[in-house]
Amino acid sequence: MDSTIYLIRHGETVWNRTGRLQGHLDAPLTHAGLAQAHAIGRDLRQVLGGADFLMTASPLGRTRQTAAIIAEHLGLDFDAIVLDDRLKEITLGDHDGYGGWDKIDRDHPELAEQRRRDPWNFQHPNGESTQMVQDRLRPVLEHLKATPGIHVVIAHGVVNKVFRGLYLGLSKEETFALDRPQNAYFRLTGGTEARLEVDVDATVSAGI
Repeated sequence: MDSTIYLIRHGETVWNRTGRLQGHLDAPLTHAGLAQAHAIGRDLRQVLGGADFLMTASPLGRTRQTAAIIAEHLGLDFDAIVLDDRLKEITLGDHDGYGGWDKIDRDHPELAEQRRRDPWNFQHPNGESTQMVQDRLRPVLEHLKATPGIHVVIAHGVVNKVFRGLYLGLSKEETFALDRPQNAYFRLTGGTEARLEVDVDATVSAGI
């Protein structure tokens, strides 16, 4: 039996809504973010149809909150979720929590120029590069691919792009160009990717 990975981004947070950069800092889910998590949980319950699965998540607050909601829809106890530090979002180091990319570029033009010259290997002070994120994700992906069965993974925008890029064998440029939706998730199996859209509005109107 091959492995199938359902890759999910956490729901919208307060800082997502305002454009503030999170990294390893955290902000709670908005009402829309809660609705997104519920919508994905309900959709995934139908997709899995009662099949056994393992759930792995980043230990940051926004992913734990999203994972808890999805796990409840799937009938999984929260304590059964494996929390893996390697799934944490890319950190901007000293600039985690900054007000936005435009503010960083305005306040630190020299860093903005460095990032433009080599975005893949650029690091903010005490932060990570995209290459460093890829290096820590590679063994996670290899383990999941080598472990037959269904895996539900809840992580972050940049992390999920890099994870998908690794799985699909994409170039750096192709990886950067990937989207990072919060109203859809991805099924990775057999070396291919399928995007699964969810109806968030229906969840909101249901009063969840």
